[in-house]
Amino acid sequence: MIRIAVYSGLERFHGYTTGVGRHVKRIVADLAQNPDFSAVFWVPKNCWAQDQKCPVTETLGRVATSRMPISRRLYAIAALTTGSPKFEDFAGEVDWVYCPREVLVTTRKARLAVTIHDLYDFEPEQRRLVSPRQALIFAGWAKAAATATTVLTVSEFSKSRICEIFGVEEKRVMVVGNGVEPLFFDVAEEDPEEVSPLKGQRYFISVGGLSKKKGALHLIAFAKLLEKMSSPAKLAVVGPIDPEFENEARAYRNLMPVERGLDDISLARFLRGALASIVFSTYEGFGIPALEAMAAGVPVLANKQPALMEVIGDAGIIIDAKSERELCEALAIGHDGNLRDDLIRRGRERVQHYSWDGCSEKVAKLLREIGRS
Repeated sequence: MIRIAVYSGLERFHGYTTGVGRHVKRIVADLAQNPDFSAVFWVPKNCWAQDQKCPVTETLGRVATSRMPISRRLYAIAALTTGSPKFEDFAGEVDWVYCPREVLVTTRKARLAVTIHDLYDFEPEQRRLVSPRQALIFAGWAKAAATATTVLTVSEFSKSRICEIFGVEEKRVMVVGNGVEPLFFDVAEEDPEEVSPLKGQRYFISVGGLSKKKGALHLIAFAKLLEKMSSPAKLAVVGPIDPEFENEARAYRNLMPVERGLDDISLARFLRGALASIVFSTYEGFGIPALEAMAAGVPVLANKQPALMEVIGDAGIIIDAKSERELCEALAIGHDGNLRDDLIRRGRERVQHYSWDGCSEKVAKLLREIGRS
């Protein structure tokens, strides 16, 4: 049996789940249930109290945990500056330390697998605005990428950025992808009018909130366009709103914020009732909301961004979200029945290529093969 110490730098459960959070939960849970592995989830001491509130009904609720004698911040600084303590000093003798997100770990003999989901903060246009804290994080990620036995990521786009920004050899980076929960497929069988939480309301939906990364300016422009056209349709935005966009989020009657923290069933119902899912991110490492929409039987309208184009393929409408002309043309997605039916069909075919079981098996295969070599 292969012994795995899992470390994400956080607790198992903290309420609102992002795309990265979904990846962490599903891959770790599947590894813990795999008879080939013995996995323990290690929790920094500052996260332990919250971790112990994790319900047994949660995805990671039955995964074995252990408390580290050091906080996340102190361990990150120690690992970066001195390389000690080694993770085996907490976990004992293990074959692998598996990190399902971007954290720096140092080991003595154990192999190390580190997952990097995206490099938004370290792209050239962002690094011009770098703060001391970001510089420290960059140094930690760079060291993690350099010292890991293997680096895992979620898309070919992210792989290319990891190789360029951190100088990692392509052969050391493995794309494992992301998946979709079954309930998003299940809701596609339901009548949109029956399951929608917004009965009688025509609306588009964007999942991820309002931030620069999630394309807040493009989403606000979309809402303004709906208002300009006197459209009765709303743009429902699910997720947190950055302070700089709070005033504009309230200024347009066609923009309807939906509080973060929806459970998956509620989110699936919101998606199913929508005219289309709007994914206008300026940067993504993958784009799980697009997948979930396609699984739910909802057309996708997305910004021309490499990872989104990779994930969606020809199963959605890809536009330059900065272009008002392209935005206007894309609004046909809300009323052209033939176009909608074609996109829904292609989306359902496309999303079949993405499953959490497949992602987990890629990770498991890697840990088995390298672990026994």
